[in-house]
Amino acid sequence: MLVMLPLLSTAVAMMFVGQAIEVRSTTDCPSAAAISAKVAPLLPDHRGAGDVAWVESVSPITEQALVLRLRLIRADASVAADRRLVLQGGCDDLADTVATVLATWETAPVTVVPTEVLKPDPQTKAALEIGATGTQLWLGVGAGTGLVDGVVASGSVELVAGRAASHGQARVALVGQTSRQRSLESGDVSWRRAHASLGLGWQFISPSNTSVWQASADGGVLLGWLRASGDRFAPGRTQDAFEVGVGAGLRTGLELGSWSVWLECRGALWPEPQRATLQGSQQSTTLPSFDVLASLGLSRLVLR
Repeated sequence: MLVMLPLLSTAVAMMFVGQAIEVRSTTDCPSAAAISAKVAPLLPDHRGAGDVAWVESVSPITEQALVLRLRLIRADASVAADRRLVLQGGCDDLADTVATVLATWETAPVTVVPTEVLKPDPQTKAALEIGATGTQLWLGVGAGTGLVDGVVASGSVELVAGRAASHGQARVALVGQTSRQRSLESGDVSWRRAHASLGLGWQFISPSNTSVWQASADGGVLLGWLRASGDRFAPGRTQDAFEVGVGAGLRTGLELGSWSVWLECRGALWPEPQRATLQGSQQSTTLPSFDVLASLGLSRLVLR
């Protein structure tokens, strides 16, 4: 046992001395372990030992391409190279490419390293001209139910815009509902609302090259139109009213390429109450000024 201890300590020391570039990655695709495994055979005589490579996922450009920032730090803390690489392919392909670049930096002058390792296709080139933070526009439709004072059907059409590298969003939507009804003495009063929504949102879970989940919240101003009518009265009457309110919503969903499937819950508040009164009678009813909508929707990326 006393003989084995020196041998073991020597083996551990040789392993650390012979270690190639230390890779640190902020993304799992490609992971630090995958890059390390591929770069080690490319560096003869343990070249690069003591150097540190930083791999950072900057942003996706298209569904197939993304930008990685790759830095090589020497053992003396000097920066040997710092590049942004436009890459395409699966995680294993990305690890191969990053390992090749690191090996090139260690064995050749940095000036010969290309900024773009893989030549982008025309779609990627167009995205690069706009920039990785280009504007995206989603067109969506939804169907669901209103849940206050009875269950009614609702439908919506929306446009959601935002920068690719930003969590902020802008949302414009049109929402309509079927009629609700209440009874009054000798008849009924029915009403329905339609409104336009103008608001801002924040996407706090964004899809990435390793995940398709998304989640967001938004709030804004509602410009509504209320139509109320009396039924089974003599004579009947219909009245319209313009309303201003506020609304907010929470949404979660899956982004599948250029399509997104989502589920949301949305609330609407109309501060000014609306009252329906039976003419010639003391009976009246106050229409609800708050509503909750639950919807399932589908969106399509129409501008990137």
